[in-house]
Amino acid sequence: MNIATPEIELDEVDLSEAVRVLDYKKYDSRYFEPENPHGIKVAFVQPRIPDGNYLPNLGIMYLASMLIREGYEVKIFDENIHTDVLGMMEEFAPALAGFTCVTAALGASCRMAAALKTTLPDTVVVIGGPHMSAVPKETIRESPVIDFGFIGEAEVSLPMFCNMYLRDGKRELEDIADLPGLVYRGADGEVQSNRSAPFIEGQSMDDLPFPAWHLLPIEDIYRKAAHGLFSKGKRIMPVMTTRGCPNYCGFCCRVMGFKFRAQELSRVVTEIQWLYDNFQIDELYFEDDTFTQDAVRAHALLDAVIALKLPIHVKFANGLRADKVDRALLQKMKDAGVYWVGFGIESGSPHTQELMKKKLDLELAASNVKLAKSMGFKVGSNCIIGYPGETPESIKESINYFMKLNLDSFAVVTCVPFPGTTAWQVCEREGWLSEQAADYDNYWFEVFKVTPLVSMPHLTGKQLSRAIFWVYVRFYILNVRRFLLVARMISKQKLNASRAAWLRFLRANTAMRRPEPG
Repeated sequence: MNIATPEIELDEVDLSEAVRVLDYKKYDSRYFEPENPHGIKVAFVQPRIPDGNYLPNLGIMYLASMLIREGYEVKIFDENIHTDVLGMMEEFAPALAGFTCVTAALGASCRMAAALKTTLPDTVVVIGGPHMSAVPKETIRESPVIDFGFIGEAEVSLPMFCNMYLRDGKRELEDIADLPGLVYRGADGEVQSNRSAPFIEGQSMDDLPFPAWHLLPIEDIYRKAAHGLFSKGKRIMPVMTTRGCPNYCGFCCRVMGFKFRAQELSRVVTEIQWLYDNFQIDELYFEDDTFTQDAVRAHALLDAVIALKLPIHVKFANGLRADKVDRALLQKMKDAGVYWVGFGIESGSPHTQELMKKKLDLELAASNVKLAKSMGFKVGSNCIIGYPGETPESIKESINYFMKLNLDSFAVVTCVPFPGTTAWQVCEREGWLSEQAADYDNYWFEVFKVTPLVSMPHLTGKQLSRAIFWVYVRFYILNVRRFLLVARMISKQKLNASRAAWLRFLRANTAMRRPEPG
């Protein structure tokens, strides 16, 4: 199976010079001049997740830029880089505090919001993110400290809410009852969930301002940014050029919907050039959920990156289906400065692939891993074990599949059945959610996971923990090449950020280990 290589025609122009003459002020929120500046304070919070990875949250930075355009005074507080977020919030005294929440961050967000309310009782607490979108009514119903929630993308609906509720003082429920995506308590105390806001696409996608990077301490971010064990640059930033994924993987929250939506290439390359000109990045992460969904666009974007002629490294830590690449696309990636490709294979067992609805061509995936390695890429992948319905035999088959691949890095985790996913629905129906699954604080990807959230009669938590332990012994310890690769990465003095990431990885997965379940 081969992917047809599209014919791409680029204008005969030095693209790097073309984007330099564009007016960054159209997108850069540092230069926005609101029509109605009022200075009402809004804070966004990124809670800490102890999984060893860290990249700033693009979602709240997009929202911050949108609100700056509307005349609000905005700050972002990130627990990964700020040492006293609560104290800083109390000093800032925002009229609204917005928390972005994956499932594992809900508890921490609510605890911080409750503490904030003790000193600033009038601050409006708003929650958004994947967990809110998955179980909106439950989230508001069971978390009394949360005043409002937003489902899905909120770049349009949140500014509408702030303008009505904060700026114009329309605080009667009937005034906001029709706001798309809003979740709130009605006059009778019952939780109401409005229709979802339409997903952003077309010209609205292209008109989005750049994320408000200026609201974060950039040098601190550079010291801590990491996605996986390996990196080449010291000044790393992510970019997201598409939204939505049409695949049906049962473990995915899919907060941005099924429809694949892409920004125009001119908007994308302008942002990349802006990141280089303003923040001197030397490495770029593409954070698209499915970069290769549109092969023609993927080729065109890589051609554009090549034409920029920037001295930067490029990494695809995720977003690549291993059966949707070919030699032509990989060569284009190589020419664009890509050194790392991360393939989301998830399982090497056809049986588990069917359960997951991943439907990956495993034979083609293995062939493409081999091809990428032959072309000089570093290649990583990941595996989920303990998926609802999986058996010990299929886990063994999956692990053996991965061990035959010549990977440079490999992460294996137990299944995290995030609320709202197909995996979660199956576990609820079959009674396979473990006791630990009742605590949302456990819903994060811990590499040496000893608190499995899926408990099946034929597959115990102890079996899963033992399997993961021996996978890492076989993959990293008993393989001299990989062992030396990791050791060299840690020992190089110039890779302070990578060493810090490795230490966070160890803290997350050894110092914080819990007793093994039976």
